[in-house]
Amino acid sequence: MAHENFGKCLDLKFPRRCITPDDGWHYFYGYYDLNAYHENGKYHLANRVKFMDRLPEADDVCELGYINLETKEFTKFAETTAWNFQQGAMLTYNKMNYDEVFYNVRGGEYDYMTCRHNLKTGEKTYTDRACACISPDSKWGLAVNFSRIYDFRPGYGYAGVKDRWFDIPQPDDDGVFLVDMTTGKSKLIISVARILKEFPNTVYPDAKFVVNHITFNQTSDRFLFLFRNFQSETNPGWLTSLITSDLEGNMFERLHNTFLSHYHWKNDKDMLFYCKVGDIYGCHLLEDKSDNYITFAAPDFTFDEKKTGNYFNDIHCIYSPNQKYFIGDGYPKDERQLRHIYLYNVETDECEVILKEFSVAPPVVDIRCDLHDRWNVQGDKISYDSTVNGRREIYELDVSSLDWK
Repeated sequence: MAHENFGKCLDLKFPRRCITPDDGWHYFYGYYDLNAYHENGKYHLANRVKFMDRLPEADDVCELGYINLETKEFTKFAETTAWNFQQGAMLTYNKMNYDEVFYNVRGGEYDYMTCRHNLKTGEKTYTDRACACISPDSKWGLAVNFSRIYDFRPGYGYAGVKDRWFDIPQPDDDGVFLVDMTTGKSKLIISVARILKEFPNTVYPDAKFVVNHITFNQTSDRFLFLFRNFQSETNPGWLTSLITSDLEGNMFERLHNTFLSHYHWKNDKDMLFYCKVGDIYGCHLLEDKSDNYITFAAPDFTFDEKKTGNYFNDIHCIYSPNQKYFIGDGYPKDERQLRHIYLYNVETDECEVILKEFSVAPPVVDIRCDLHDRWNVQGDKISYDSTVNGRREIYELDVSSLDWK
């Protein structure tokens, strides 16, 4: 694991500190758009495991807890075997009640479930399927097939349970399930087969398909998801469509068979997306249910297919709480595994690198450590996952000096 750049952090613009203990465990949080920080600013959720050099297997236990940001003490409150290195166990605070957290576990009629855990009372309730996201008002969840996702990209699914529709490329009884978070019951509102019936894939019509990343908007009444084909000898390419929907499953296809990657809902209808629009790869603000969009003029992560001398740089993009800024971490550009965090001022169209940090080269791509930078509730701190010291840790940047006027 050792490499010459252990401990090196470059171009640091803000104070930085490690918030996890050096106790032999590997600590990480997971995805950039989950709610890691308690609203009081004193605690940060975390996953911890004993290894970081291989994919998780079905029986590998991940401990879930929170970090006291003053003492670095980890308080464990649960264990799970439904997790991965990219998104953890979907551990997140309930935005309507910060005494509660949500996370996924193995079990139940449909193999995986979401646990709603009140850390104050100890009460736990379970949904009948595992949710990939919870609505901001905490009333609804969206469940997808994590076993199918594991076959598609192991870093985002859960190991050990065979997909019930493994041999069915386009099932009519699997897809997007709406989960009532009060009753815990789910219902199918969009099937894979119906998606292809309404929006035919003429490039790979017979391919196997999967519903991947899925997220509610800020008003909890619509959601988006990425719809992708499996690659194979007969379907060598990987294309993505962006589809939005209401809670009844009435769909709108925003972009068809193109490149779409990371995103963040700005409000009820606008989506910040790293994607391709026309010939331009970059960060775009897409409007739901229309063709309207804005392209952010950031040469650091904009790529034009018609031009030379620039480079493709996908980022995990997310708005600050006041939406004056967005941040994003890119992928390494060379064998040194040097990663960047970008800060973009939406009002001035200025972009700067606020951190460069080396990471461990993973033996398997799906266990890489993306920084997955995310804001706290107040907007004065940013946390991110790191392997700069040869182990998994969580770091924090103090960005309280930013202009928030």
